[in-house]
Amino acid sequence: MTTATNPSAEQSAKIPVLLLKTRSSPGDSYEDLFSESHANGLGFAPQFVPVLLHQFHDEGMKEVAALLRNRRIGNQEHHEYGGLIFTSQRAVEAFVKLVEEGKAGVP
Repeated sequence: MTTATNPSAEQSAKIPVLLLKTRSSPGDSYEDLFSESHANGLGFAPQFVPVLLHQFHDEGMKEVAALLRNRRIGNQEHHEYGGLIFTSQRAVEAFVKLVEEGKAGVP
């Protein structure tokens, strides 16, 4: 008897993480690193959110702001992402801007 592999079960072992950057081309070393399978069966599913284009990328900033505002990043089942990874100083600056705007009540 053969058993079919359940793709959704395999995907459930992958923890989605946000990379605040544009995917590099032709290959992205962050995507390669985080997509690797680990001995414990867990891994990461990197999601790229471009937040900068020599200036802040409005759509990416709105997406991350909504995730923060709705508390969708964390390690509980109801969270959409398991973490947030900063890959540059400008990504940190974008995050600081979002936090400051959140404190000031800017939507």
